Amino acid sequence: MSTNHLTQWLVLAAQRFPEKTALIEGEHAVTWSTLHQRVINTAAYLRQQQVERGDRVVVWLPNGVDFVVCFWAVQYLQAVFVPVNPDTPLARVGWLLDNAASHLLIAQAGQAVALAAAPLAADVRVLFDRAPGEQESGSSQLSLEQITALAAMPPLPVQNALDIDLACLIYTSGSTGDPKGVMLTQRNMLSAADSVATYLQLVASDRIFCTIPMSFDYGLYQAIMTAKVGATLIIEKDFSRPLFALKQLVKHKATVLPIVPTLLAIIAPLAKRYDFSSLRTITNTAAALHPSDIDLLLSLFPQAAIFSMYGLTECHRCTWLPPALLSRHKDSVGYAIPNTELWVVDDDGVAHRSNATGELVIRGATVMSGYWRNPEQTAKKLRPGPLPGESVLYTGDVCRLDEQGLLYFLSRKDDILKTNGEKVAPREVEGVLKRVPGVLQVAVIGLAHPVHGDEIVACIECVTPLDTAQLKAFCQAHLETYKRPHRYYFSEALPKNNNGKVDRGQLSALLPRRENTLNVGCTQQAGSQHAYANHH
Repeated sequence: MSTNHLTQWLVLAAQRFPEKTALIEGEHAVTWSTLHQRVINTAAYLRQQQVERGDRVVVWLPNGVDFVVCFWAVQYLQAVFVPVNPDTPLARVGWLLDNAASHLLIAQAGQAVALAAAPLAADVRVLFDRAPGEQESGSSQLSLEQITALAAMPPLPVQNALDIDLACLIYTSGSTGDPKGVMLTQRNMLSAADSVATYLQLVASDRIFCTIPMSFDYGLYQAIMTAKVGATLIIEKDFSRPLFALKQLVKHKATVLPIVPTLLAIIAPLAKRYDFSSLRTITNTAAALHPSDIDLLLSLFPQAAIFSMYGLTECHRCTWLPPALLSRHKDSVGYAIPNTELWVVDDDGVAHRSNATGELVIRGATVMSGYWRNPEQTAKKLRPGPLPGESVLYTGDVCRLDEQGLLYFLSRKDDILKTNGEKVAPREVEGVLKRVPGVLQVAVIGLAHPVHGDEIVACIECVTPLDTAQLKAFCQAHLETYKRPHRYYFSEALPKNNNGKVDRGQLSALLPRRENTLNVGCTQQAGSQHAYANHH
């Protein structure tokens, strides 16, 4: 068993806790020994299908036991796991198969008819989770369900494993242009999982509730860390049925709850119905929490340690804020995670480790090896580091380091607005508006304007449109003149991407460009959305 390979954790968990529950999906529970055998059987079958070391295997499945089995089986073969969100359109899946040069797609049986009619490359084989039926697909492959029923196969050795071997290819959301495939090595993923599991103090008795998409690295790492410590993973496909999901969380006495801010907005009004006393740890990443979100978490889960974290797919996790510092530093996402260094580079190219604002740079074992088949974008992100021959990650995020070295996320570098000659960080404006009663979520974007440069538009999710005069007065009291929104847009549900974040690209498309905001009144859009233009 190689210590350079993720599979070491699965093997050890099966040896140490053979009869302990590893995974729970609905009413279905799987022990560690059973999970390990399912992985061995699946890996052996994939090898019969000519999956070799380094091959990319695209997995288009929802959260579930099958997803986890496929991940570990691909690792056993020293192949490359390529997760795809189940909501991804078929045309995009075809693009991903082509870009990844993959010859095997694992998908839901419900996609059989569409896939049979899709113009996939002739050498792409499709494996389904369940047998779809002859009339739906001419596939001669066994399904994952049928593979599980096969006689137990002997373990497959992981030979000549190197920690520089590619483990995963995770495609970014691609809000502009085509997605980029983030190449993560065994070393990247081992280091990240070890670091995060250590500071979260995960233990074998933990029961981690995962409703985060496992096609997203935040969700995928829940399965990896569960194996590392021998804990139990409670899997929910998504949060589309919040009452059912929370009932499952309580029923199975979850101790760890990973969230993103959009989940918090759904949980908050329902929280009083449930007993969450089993929760000891709550984590957040993807989008940084606003201070008001933290106040809400502290009130809803007073017994839990709350970890505010920050990261991006290119290095999984950058920072964590120790829970003891949360009340005093609600705006901060904390310090560099173990085995990682960070600093910011200002507009003059000077690096700073405290008391400065600039682009965040990450150095450490978690930094990706590059973007798949995309040397141009790789060169923009990975640049020479302090030591000869090494690369560090320029994140494209504008952050501030305070005197103590605590990090504060301000904005994506591309998102910084230039209005009337001044730079405006959308997150700062969002933080102010988030404090207004009735604001559920807010995203601030800029639209090209002939006078202002960037017109500042505040897009607000709320049940009913708010009083714009109240919003303007609140911004006047808390923001400099040049930072105040020129216009407000209200919606009952702002558009989200697959990771649950507000999709700013869709917002830009929804909003009409204004020649001039000086004499524009209130306009109403069709349906339940309303747009208001107001000049401060």
